[in-house]
Amino acid sequence: MLRLPFVDDWTVRSDTATEATAVTLPHDAMLFEQRDPETPNAHHTGFYPGGVYRYEKRFLAPEDWRDATVLVEFEGVYMRSDVYLNGHRIGGRPSGYAQFRVDLGKHLMIGEENVLEVVANNPSGPNSRWYSGSGIYRPVHLMIGAPLHLDPDGVRLQTVTLNGSTATVQVDLTLTNIGAKNREGTTRVMLREPGGMTVAEATIGPTLVPAAGTSHAGTTFTVSDAKLWSVEEPFLYEVHAELAADGATIDEWAGEFGLRTVSADAQNGFQLNGVTLKLRGACLHHDNGVIGAHTLYAAEERRVRILKESGYNAIRSSHNPISRAMLQACDRLGMLVMDELTDEWWRAKTRDGYSKDFDEWWRADLESMVLRDLNHPSVIMYSIGNEIAEVGTPRGEKLGYEMVNAIRQIDPGRLVTNGLNYLLTFMAPMAEPEALQKQKDEPKKAKEADPEKLIAVLNFVMGMFEKATPFLMRLPRAEKRTHHAQKALDVAGYNYGHDRWKIDTLKHPDRVIVGTETFPSTTAKLWKLIDAMPNVIGEFVWTAWDYVGEAGLATQQYNQPRRLSQPYPALLAGEPLIDITGFRQPWSYYTEIVWGLRSAPYLAIRPLDHAGEKPTKNNWRPTDSVHSWSWPGYEGVKTVVEIYTQAARVELLLNGRVVGQKTLTEQDEFRVQLPVTYRSGTLTAVAYDHQGKETGRNELRTAGDETQLRVRPESTEIIADGADLLFVNIELTDPDGIVQPLADREVKVEVDGGTLLGAGSAQPTTTEQLSAETRTTYRGRALAVIRSTRVPGPIVVTVSAKWLDPVSIQVEARSATTSTSRGAALK
Repeated sequence: MLRLPFVDDWTVRSDTATEATAVTLPHDAMLFEQRDPETPNAHHTGFYPGGVYRYEKRFLAPEDWRDATVLVEFEGVYMRSDVYLNGHRIGGRPSGYAQFRVDLGKHLMIGEENVLEVVANNPSGPNSRWYSGSGIYRPVHLMIGAPLHLDPDGVRLQTVTLNGSTATVQVDLTLTNIGAKNREGTTRVMLREPGGMTVAEATIGPTLVPAAGTSHAGTTFTVSDAKLWSVEEPFLYEVHAELAADGATIDEWAGEFGLRTVSADAQNGFQLNGVTLKLRGACLHHDNGVIGAHTLYAAEERRVRILKESGYNAIRSSHNPISRAMLQACDRLGMLVMDELTDEWWRAKTRDGYSKDFDEWWRADLESMVLRDLNHPSVIMYSIGNEIAEVGTPRGEKLGYEMVNAIRQIDPGRLVTNGLNYLLTFMAPMAEPEALQKQKDEPKKAKEADPEKLIAVLNFVMGMFEKATPFLMRLPRAEKRTHHAQKALDVAGYNYGHDRWKIDTLKHPDRVIVGTETFPSTTAKLWKLIDAMPNVIGEFVWTAWDYVGEAGLATQQYNQPRRLSQPYPALLAGEPLIDITGFRQPWSYYTEIVWGLRSAPYLAIRPLDHAGEKPTKNNWRPTDSVHSWSWPGYEGVKTVVEIYTQAARVELLLNGRVVGQKTLTEQDEFRVQLPVTYRSGTLTAVAYDHQGKETGRNELRTAGDETQLRVRPESTEIIADGADLLFVNIELTDPDGIVQPLADREVKVEVDGGTLLGAGSAQPTTTEQLSAETRTTYRGRALAVIRSTRVPGPIVVTVSAKWLDPVSIQVEARSATTSTSRGAALK
């Protein structure tokens, strides 16, 4: 079927608004709400409230649609959506992340104006433990096909075997016939190299498709001199399928496909194309930082690119099906994906969450995710849940096997896991909801914890009592409650469960293990285990990219007891690897060094504006250090300099004089901390090997006194397709471009020729709106994101700040074409 963008000329009106606003989809309505300290969503969404949002699009149905199949595909609507055509409800979806389609045929008025309405019901809360966004935040497509057509998910490819340079590919088809008569169709499937040369093809059929029914068919074909898809060389073939009936081509399908195989066993670990590979994984929420939940290819591609540049080779979608745009970016850039279904089964973690809809909808949502992912080579593994407390109950054990089998029936070529938390299952009630309610009604008889409070208690315990947590997880009860849940899986998932890796490997020598969620603070310790244990295939750190919501989880706190979350105006989780603007924090370089991907040392400085304050211990944020030696007004104040390195010995020099040195031991875990008294100038870390040979150095210089605005666009042109993005970095620097972390002030962003979609900084606590044109920098930095229109021409961005000269930059928006539009929707 032909898939066309269906994103222009929509309007949206919230239930609290008097007038509708014209919008281009995707559109995150939550981003434009006023943050509210009294919202029931509270810290979960960074104090952004939800609402009910009514989207409307009017369109003319041409005559040639009369006998056609006409569908509208929604990649995601948050949440509990209802879709109406000309006043008739034609579908919807409770899940805010599931892809779904509605059939316009029955109520479509040919030759007349039609009204498509979508209601996104997100009024109460909380229903998410992080920033969810609201409305039609992912793309929408119009799909048109003949009465007899290839189903939208009906061309499925799988690499069955690799034998040297020869690959065998299985092709499965689903054909649909909405007509009143039986039809026969013959399908030709071609695999092409980019540029058009066909390298393999197969003809399937003729296939008889009954009236108002579907038929399945399949075959295999061989690709000689196959070019494989890998992390290092993500080669993608073009796939083209043509359906013919009665001597004419009546339908076509196009996509991309990478030849590769995946497997995992306890002896060889995870293998891609028969080669063992350890997963350097990043847990990732779905929001795109300063633009909220807006899902646009340019933003998803940028995240994947920065993560890969930082050394990551895998992403875990947390905790929901990943976007199609992200999958396309991972396919094209060579990033592996663990795609996860949900954060909740039938037990609630939030008051109004997915648990209310799980029993009725899990199978359809799981099928939607798997069918969408089938042709994406980046997807290596599915996860059926995250920290599901009920996995140890009889019902949970049975359901785990049922969900895994449901995946294998559709897609037998990928691995399945589940992010289990042993401490959570240890604490979880075994009783069903009805019995738990009875316990609440009779508190004296209650023996088990309320499941709705378990996650908060769990995170608090893990954050505060790290010494007690391993002991609890090692108890027989934890193993007993998770045994069947892990047995159902191809890969056993452990959230913060590394203390069980050796124990469970001895008990279950055939078990393949992955750290589905780990602390940033444990990277060095875990990679020693991962390198030594063939059956442990890698880890996914929480999280590699900071996010909106779960506000305060990893924010650095001082001189106070540990708090799991922060009150208003807390906005961000405060994670320590890559901030929401895409700027790499020091700990991301530490991680890169632990992985053996960076030979040079890296400098990080305890911020002198917090000198003398005691940082609150937090496993999600192992350091508050920043990469700067510019602290005017703090001359003579003592601080701590951290040096991250793989070297045998390091020296620290200030203005050419040695002020510290250390020979590293295994206990240092690639991290040296040296006390230094601040003096402006040049700070240098020099690394040496065991023979005394220099292996690398890292240098910081103090910024000059003069402050100016520095505005750096990340690209020189964008596409005028209404979906492309221009990322503009805003910095407060001296004339040499050295950032001044203490020079923060409000900056104003004005745009001519495009739309300011969002602007913000990495400041975790602020009253400011991400959708506002005025924003305060943090540690001298901010980011503005401009969305293109469909009008080609110059886009001018002007940034101004008090007492500084304004700066304008110009970027050209060029005409959009099918061949050049980045992330163009596939047919």
